[in-house]
Amino acid sequence: MTLGVATERGTVRAVALADTGDKLTERVVLERVLPIGGDAKADLAVAVETALEDIADKIGADREIIGAAVTYRDAAERRAIVTKLAAGPWHDASLVSAKASHLAVARAMTWVDEFEDLAICEVVPGFQAFSLISPDRARVLAAVTLTGGAATDDAMRSAVTAAWDQFDAAGVKPDAVVLIGSAATESAVVAALESGFGAPVIPCQVAAAAPALGAALTALPEAEFAGEVAERIRRARGSAALFAAASVLAGGLVVGGVLASGSESKKVPEPVLTDSRVTADGRNGEHRMGDAAVPGQDSGSVLGADGLPIGPVAGEDDVVPNADPQPATELQPGDVVTVDPATLNWGPARSGGKPRPLIKAEPEHAMASSPESIIPAPTRTAGSPGESGLFPGELAPPAPGTAEFASWWDNHWRMMLQWAAQMMPKV
Repeated sequence: MTLGVATERGTVRAVALADTGDKLTERVVLERVLPIGGDAKADLAVAVETALEDIADKIGADREIIGAAVTYRDAAERRAIVTKLAAGPWHDASLVSAKASHLAVARAMTWVDEFEDLAICEVVPGFQAFSLISPDRARVLAAVTLTGGAATDDAMRSAVTAAWDQFDAAGVKPDAVVLIGSAATESAVVAALESGFGAPVIPCQVAAAAPALGAALTALPEAEFAGEVAERIRRARGSAALFAAASVLAGGLVVGGVLASGSESKKVPEPVLTDSRVTADGRNGEHRMGDAAVPGQDSGSVLGADGLPIGPVAGEDDVVPNADPQPATELQPGDVVTVDPATLNWGPARSGGKPRPLIKAEPEHAMASSPESIIPAPTRTAGSPGESGLFPGELAPPAPGTAEFASWWDNHWRMMLQWAAQMMPKV
């Protein structure tokens, strides 16, 4: 476990935090609140050391303490704490800023994963701090710290204005606000944040101890937050985006739903792969992956595993060459040639025959309009549906059970999935 200490005017708070656990509240092993004996910085440093020793004694020798950290408020307070702890058993304790403490505690707040930019607002007697955390909880986008007296209406309005100055300078704004600190439950503080930021204020069950918890979290090994936080946030936002898309569509026409897992009500056709063996016999040389395969001046062909030219097996819509060879259709630089390796005959070509020309792929707009395709072409962006559930430019549905309704629903289904895919977070 790790220990964390945070200071405020007249009080020192210390917590012992377990290094494992699903919820932050379940990981708090012990919490202590000690008064500061005087107004000097040296008195505050003595209280910090006393809090660390007291909480370590109560834990006992059966629990291993792997680290400790203290959140400081200003440079003078930091110097006083370093000087006091340097000669004692807590000389290896880390000192972290309020901004670093906010970042660490924001990573552990699983109940706000669906929000993007998150504002951590700490309000304690004599001190206010605001930090705007990035959507991936990896860095602080903007921060401000203020010192003052009691958390009155005027003081909180001034603090919110100072925070907005920093947020505007960074070009960001909060999607949600989490209020922490011993003064987080005061009505003046909550009202000022709700009206000042215009974002939902999310409650925190460990608000009073959160600054100390942030210090304890920074004392954990960095692997604690390495990949699991980003993966947890990605899953939460992906579910939220899909739920939002489904909710809007369900409130409109309520014709059907998307059952993505465990359902075979719609078959997804296998993707057509472009084989890496497609090349040119002419003097074109090797082309980069992703570029269109353009044949040379002589003839286009596909090379088999033994290096001999072969041709693709023709499908229903393909054009099979006649006995009398016809000139191959000339490909334009923008054309894309697709070959399904599963249908290719990898044996040697018939003796005396010329290689079959490559078949031009269907244009992109033709492939997107095929009823066999469920996922719409990504070249066009679907607008958000209106209150009636219809997308921009989409006509009202015909009578159910008719051929016109089936055609309308196929188009609406593709637009619905494309819009839902646009709502998903980019990874």
